[in-house]
Amino acid sequence: MAALAALTSRLNTVLARLSQLELEVGVTPADAVAARQLAVLDRIARLEAACGLAAAATAPALPLAAASPAPLPLSAGAALLPEVKEVDRSGSEVQQRLQAELLELGLTRHKFVRAPPEYYDRPLEFRQGIVGAASIHHLCKSIVIENTRAHPSVTDCSDPHNSKYYLVVVQYTARFSAEKMKKHIHRLGGSKFGIKWYNMRLAPEAVSDELTGFEHNGVSPIALKTRLPIIMSHKIAELRPDVFFLGAGEVDLKVGFSAADFVAAYKPMVMDITYDEGDESASETSSMAG
Repeated sequence: MAALAALTSRLNTVLARLSQLELEVGVTPADAVAARQLAVLDRIARLEAACGLAAAATAPALPLAAASPAPLPLSAGAALLPEVKEVDRSGSEVQQRLQAELLELGLTRHKFVRAPPEYYDRPLEFRQGIVGAASIHHLCKSIVIENTRAHPSVTDCSDPHNSKYYLVVVQYTARFSAEKMKKHIHRLGGSKFGIKWYNMRLAPEAVSDELTGFEHNGVSPIALKTRLPIIMSHKIAELRPDVFFLGAGEVDLKVGFSAADFVAAYKPMVMDITYDEGDESASETSSMAG
């Protein structure tokens, strides 16, 4: 069991590094997944041929993984959601505003859900059932992170690689790592400023409310009051199916859509910003549960 755990941990590390490298060279999560699928199918076909299986003889030859495969017109996750063609006028003003932006950006497959008053008092399994998520790992949240030691020249959010604030999307089952985010942002910024100018912390609630236009437990990356750089955990991009749910501007309003569609519409920076399972140093972020 120990050997299996070690191999699993090593594989997760390799996959996380691969996702980061793909991000840095401009490969989208959808393209990356498609390329890996083609590579696996090609290996299966070659093994079948080597074993003399009939399936290999009749199946058409599979191409090697392309460097940049064509994006899928409809992700498997998005296919699970209804297609929305116009704003639901029966929804609240906030819901209509968010839905209008989703439709404007072409994110037509989505689902809004009203949660009961006890939603946040119940366990994740209860919340999973309310929104219809595939698992508790598909439940996510948006938090505003502030670089409290930003260089004096960094006063706003105009440069996503050197911003004062970030909108971060993570799973409820994961633990946000301020240290990982700091290192990623420092590197993406070309090390323009020394590492001492980076210290990522949860923004005060009043600041979050003002920047996003939403209150606690209602924060959403959709229809933000202030255009903040968005960072999404790579673990969300790797969910299968990739439909995840998060806050939608009101405490009792949630919205779900596919990670592939969200990435295509909002262009978040996808990176490893959570602790690996079993990392004891994660205690530093226990107060960021939000």
